[in-house]
Amino acid sequence: MRNKAILIVAHGSKVKETNLTMDLYMEALGEYAGDVILEKAYLQLMEPSVETAIESLYEKGIKELVVFPFFLFKGNHIIEDIPAVLEAQKMKYHDLSIQFLDNIGFDENIVKMIAKRVGLL
Repeated sequence: MRNKAILIVAHGSKVKETNLTMDLYMEALGEYAGDVILEKAYLQLMEPSVETAIESLYEKGIKELVVFPFFLFKGNHIIEDIPAVLEAQKMKYHDLSIQFLDNIGFDENIVKMIAKRVGLL
């Protein structure tokens, strides 16, 4: 049984196309996941919430969770909100290891993508 999962956490939106785009990312990432369970969650406005996703993964036997914040900038959601949610989940599921990764931040690949889209490449 697989006991490791990666949870991709996005902001969430009232615009339902946001979920469709997220599904495209999840499907593309799934090609790299191998034996690791890959799930999505939203911080607000959409489901599943981070709490709901973690509960579902825990019920599937997940004991090791890597959380990737799908955020470009390191704002309050990265510094305060998501860590608070994850800390509460650690208190609830004592035997669940949760690793919170850095947000996207600066990435040369994103620079190249922007340069291409605006016609600089």
